[in-house]
Amino acid sequence: MATPTQATTEAPQEPDPFYYDYDTVQTVGMTLATILFLLGILIILSKKVKCRKADSSPTCKSCKSELPSSAPGGGGV
Repeated sequence: MATPTQATTEAPQEPDPFYYDYDTVQTVGMTLATILFLLGILIILSKKVKCRKADSSPTCKSCKSELPSSAPGGGGV
């Protein structure tokens, strides 16, 4: 039995590996979702701008094969 003059030795407490700071996880998740959303919109708009410029140029046919609406006889919207 330990007397009041003897200090008890305890192992240092290790942090719980399954503890999550949910505010940080939520903030990082929303930031990544916003970045990926804006990147997707940017990619979609850049392809539309590229194809719109290609439609005015008779020499560029790369976009015309990708878009079914710009094919001959393919009912445009």
